Amino acid sequence: MPFGRIQDRLSAHTGRVIATLFFLLAGLVSWVSLGQIRQHELLTAARSLQGVNTLTARVLQKQSTEAIAEATSLSTNAPVHELMLALLGTGTDVPASRYALRLRLAAWLVSHDFRDFYLLGPEGRIRAGFRDADLGKVVAQGVLDTLGDVLHGEGLITHPVLIGDHDVQMWMMVPVYDQGGIAAGVFAVVLDKQRHFDETTGLGQFGASTETYLVDRQGRMLTASRFENQLIANGRLKEGQNSELNMLVHVSGSNQPTLAVAHMLDGPDGMSITPYPDYRGVPVIGVWQWDRLFDAAIISEMDVDEALAGYVQTRNLILMLLAGLLLAGLIVARSYARYRRRQERESNELRNLLLESTAEAIYGLDLQGRCSFANKACVRMLGYEAADDLYGRNMHLLAQHSHADGTSYDEQQSRIFSSLRNKTRMHCREEVFWRRDGSSFPVEFWSHPLFDDGGEVVGCVVTFWDISELRKAEAQRNRIEKQIQHTQRLESLGVLAGGIAHDFNNILSAILGNAALASRKVISDPLDARERMESVVQCCDRASVLCRQMLAYSGKGKFVIRQINLSSMVEEITHLLEVSLDKGVVIKYSLAVTLPLVEADEAQMQQLIMNLVTNANEAIGGKSGVISITTGVMHADAEYLMDCYGDIPVAGRYTYVEVSDTGCGMDAETRQKIFDPFFTTKFTGRGLGMSAVLGIVRGHHGALKLYSEPGKGTTFKYLIPASDELATGEHEALELEDQWRGDGRLVLVVDDEETVRETAMMMLEDMGFTAVGAVNGLEALALYRSRQKEIAVVLMDLTMPKMGGEECFRELRRINPDVRVVLSSGYSEQDAIQTFTGKKLAGFVQKPVSPARLKQVIHAAVGDE
Repeated sequence: MPFGRIQDRLSAHTGRVIATLFFLLAGLVSWVSLGQIRQHELLTAARSLQGVNTLTARVLQKQSTEAIAEATSLSTNAPVHELMLALLGTGTDVPASRYALRLRLAAWLVSHDFRDFYLLGPEGRIRAGFRDADLGKVVAQGVLDTLGDVLHGEGLITHPVLIGDHDVQMWMMVPVYDQGGIAAGVFAVVLDKQRHFDETTGLGQFGASTETYLVDRQGRMLTASRFENQLIANGRLKEGQNSELNMLVHVSGSNQPTLAVAHMLDGPDGMSITPYPDYRGVPVIGVWQWDRLFDAAIISEMDVDEALAGYVQTRNLILMLLAGLLLAGLIVARSYARYRRRQERESNELRNLLLESTAEAIYGLDLQGRCSFANKACVRMLGYEAADDLYGRNMHLLAQHSHADGTSYDEQQSRIFSSLRNKTRMHCREEVFWRRDGSSFPVEFWSHPLFDDGGEVVGCVVTFWDISELRKAEAQRNRIEKQIQHTQRLESLGVLAGGIAHDFNNILSAILGNAALASRKVISDPLDARERMESVVQCCDRASVLCRQMLAYSGKGKFVIRQINLSSMVEEITHLLEVSLDKGVVIKYSLAVTLPLVEADEAQMQQLIMNLVTNANEAIGGKSGVISITTGVMHADAEYLMDCYGDIPVAGRYTYVEVSDTGCGMDAETRQKIFDPFFTTKFTGRGLGMSAVLGIVRGHHGALKLYSEPGKGTTFKYLIPASDELATGEHEALELEDQWRGDGRLVLVVDDEETVRETAMMMLEDMGFTAVGAVNGLEALALYRSRQKEIAVVLMDLTMPKMGGEECFRELRRINPDVRVVLSSGYSEQDAIQTFTGKKLAGFVQKPVSPARLKQVIHAAVGDE
């Protein structure tokens, strides 16, 4: 036989021997470990019982001390004490004193949870109580046995005493002293049920079997057992019989006391983690102590099965693991030779070196999703103490069992499992992992499949890192950008004020001039007067457009996406800025007529253009110069976008707006700082303009290109993704419906402004309607109730005194759920009707309203009836 084959066989046998020794050693270690775990579980349970036992003793002592103090305080009260001495003495009107004492004690007993009271003479006879039938009787033997201790100056609470056939009572007694300091008798009160031992020891009942109870020197149980039904079934108690005072704590089926009772009677306090049979015959562990105040033992016990529940689970798991290891070891021992093991060891050493030297968390998975290795960073991030806590456990169940909202995350749907299934590399920018303590954290991870020599997947390696701080930084940056944008918008309102005032003055001049000319020629030249009035209407339309622009600009940071024509928007906003520019600055436009629409927030786009134009004006510095504004469309590739500011958008088709100036330009240092918050090259201003611009660019997934050199001016080019729809110009799409008439139907017009209300009514009457007006919501409700059947539609203002439009709308809907209401407001439609969404509003018309627009909305509301 060749030497090499002999060597292989010897190697194989050596492997089996080593494997066998390993499993024997593992079995021995497991056996020893299980014994230690069992002992530890019993000791832990006993310590828990000891804590419960001590707590029960403290509670009993506290309740006893408080009750004795209450009774002593009452018995030493001067009027009560005099009555007690009078009843304990002779030669006094005894019936009157008894009545007076009952009267004084009645309310006190109820408020302090006492059932009854007795005044006892030294011989144990009842001198006073609530019932005259008890007078002269000798108290029960259990009470009489403690009377001497009380007369010698010790207030105490008796053990439970059977009064009559079924009434179990506990008495608290304190001495009553005469003027000479000698005990003349005893003041006793009967404790309410909630002050009995079994109410307190009930605190020591938890789990399935843990119980705390009291035992007297004769071994009698002084509290009710939690297992009375079981004792009745076993014949230890009769049907309906209580264990309190009726049962000796003996081992079931014998006359021998249980281990706890025997030790309690013979020795000091103690515990036993060695199982012993209790009064049911069930193996238990126990803790006991003698309470000298109550002259009774407090015993706490727990079934061994409950105490070792954790040990049994651990034992079964270890046995299963040993069985699995044995089976796996037999297979592995036949498969690997010394050379293979040496290579694997060397590979593991190199792998461990690489794993532990990186700050990123790394772990490996087998085909079943179980952890095969983990570095220290992984163990630390997942909240474990050592990598051994992860080995062999399903990592999905440990770290990816739920989504961020707490819903279950199926392993088959996870990206890591798909990496194994599809044999491909997987990268996830954000996922939620869960720590050992139940908290979650965001991670970015990569999953790389592992292949064997045959090209089959044998597992994967997952690398991840905690991005919590990154997300916090991004959130903080977004908050700062929003604050900067809002602050800049408020600053810009001052710049716009001049342009607004200038435009309104021009519009008002045109209105006043044309109105004056029309009034002069209304008779002499009606055609010319009509042309003047048409000019007035056109001026009003221009004022309406100006108001809508201001409403859109003052949106307080609301991000409302809609399709916008950049060329039209640039022309509108820069027109307002021209008045505030330096006198020597000229704006030149090169605006594309046919331009793809963009999806953006109009107010933020206006903010961006304003900031760029204002920045260009300041760069010119009061000299003569030119600001050029250009719009267009272009294709931007990845290389072009890499040199832009923003969040690195993808290559594609972009609409752009470019703002250039002939100002001073910027050097490299200034270009690097220009987007920093509060950076400015001026002595005045806050330096928020360009920071706000960059925030808007990022919010719209766009890019910003900057060209600038000292002395050669600056160019900012803003690129925003283009949509597929072209903008060829915006025209008002209101059709003049001259053929449609109101046919005399009634419209209720509700508006607090008389001129607005009267104008609307005249417009409606000109359309063929009959109109009736109301000043506010209350008046409108009264009119609607009286003429509900006549009113076809209600035209109502949003903001009115006494009752506004929203409240009036609700009340109208209560009267008639099908009422047709058209809302009218100077605010934009989106702001005005947001509280009416889903409430069947018939229409909306924005002030100021033209007759054609009003006719279109009313027609849509009432239909062709």
